[in-house]
Amino acid sequence: MIRALLAVSLAAALLAASLPAVESAAADRTAAELDRDVDRLDRAAESLLAADDPGARRIVTVTLPADSLVAVGVETFVVDCDPACAVRYSLQNGATRTRRLPLPLATPDGPVRFGRPGNHRLRLGLAHGDDGRVVTVRG
Repeated sequence: MIRALLAVSLAAALLAASLPAVESAAADRTAAELDRDVDRLDRAAESLLAADDPGARRIVTVTLPADSLVAVGVETFVVDCDPACAVRYSLQNGATRTRRLPLPLATPDGPVRFGRPGNHRLRLGLAHGDDGRVVTVRG
C-alpha cells in the first residue's frame, strides 16, 4: 500500500514538473505552423505581383489548431491592411505575434479574421490600385 502511494506521489510530481515544458513546446509548435502559413501568404502575394496579370488569383489555406497536448489553440488570426498590412495572431496561452507584410496588399472588405480551429481560406487577387498593382486579401 505504501509503495503504491509513493509511486502515485512520484508520478504526480514528475507530471507537475514536466507540464510547463510540454505547454511551452506546444506553443512553439503552433507559432511555427502559423508562421509557415504567413510565409506561404507572403510568397503567394509576391508571385502574383511578379508574374501575373490583373484578375489572377491564388488561394492560401491557414490552419488553426485546436487546443491539445501538442498544440495551443488560436484565439484570433487577423490580416489587416489599415494603415499598413500585417498578420497578427493570438494564442490561448496569451502569446501574441504581429508580422508586417511589406507588399502592396489591401483588405477591401475590412480585416480578415479567423477564430475557430480548422482550415480557413484566404483568397488573393491581383488588381490595379491607386499606386499600381495591389494584391487583395479576402476571407
